[in-house]
Amino acid sequence: MSFGVLHLAPLLPEFLAKYPEVSIDLHLSDATVDMIGDGFDAAIRIAVLPDSSLIARRLCGMRRYLVGSPSYLKKHGRPRHPLHLAEHVCITYGHGTAAETWRFTDKNGKSASVRPSGPLRVNNGDAMVPALIAGVGLGILPEFILRDALDAGRLERLLVDWSLPSGAVFWVTPPGGHRPQRVEVLADLLFERLGSQKMRDEDIPRARAVTQLKRR
Repeated sequence: MSFGVLHLAPLLPEFLAKYPEVSIDLHLSDATVDMIGDGFDAAIRIAVLPDSSLIARRLCGMRRYLVGSPSYLKKHGRPRHPLHLAEHVCITYGHGTAAETWRFTDKNGKSASVRPSGPLRVNNGDAMVPALIAGVGLGILPEFILRDALDAGRLERLLVDWSLPSGAVFWVTPPGGHRPQRVEVLADLLFERLGSQKMRDEDIPRARAVTQLKRR
């Protein structure tokens, strides 16, 4: 949802002005949807995509970071290894009842996983930011959500020598042959605009549908 609001929605006026005969039914959600069953022509997903029959084209890469506020770090200390996170208060992200697992890899390929716990779990990244800044706990979010808080010093990156599972922003369409021209011209615009942005190629969480586009 956050990516759709910040990066996709501003492009739609240009598209609609150029193609006034096309209309767009834009759905913003952090939940994974059934593209075929719900009749979507395309989706933008930020994910480590699982194997499926859907056709995915990579728009751009993106990083996510583990962060904490100066007030939290002053009170609780700074983790030096991913396993130390088990001793910290964490704010988690997810849908449903499944517990989240944070997986890290260092530059030598060594991996470490931790099951974070804390008083707050959210299903939207922007909703996590105020609690992070207030020092409620540590959390992991995409760089584009954290950018302003990091630049202002309200949040700090942690475990910078460790990386999270790599992923990207994908343009996803249902399986099949010919695509309607209206879908192709929208894809062309998004690849021109988003693909040319330096979204700081690296990683982001797995399989959350961020934006779904439904034809009208």
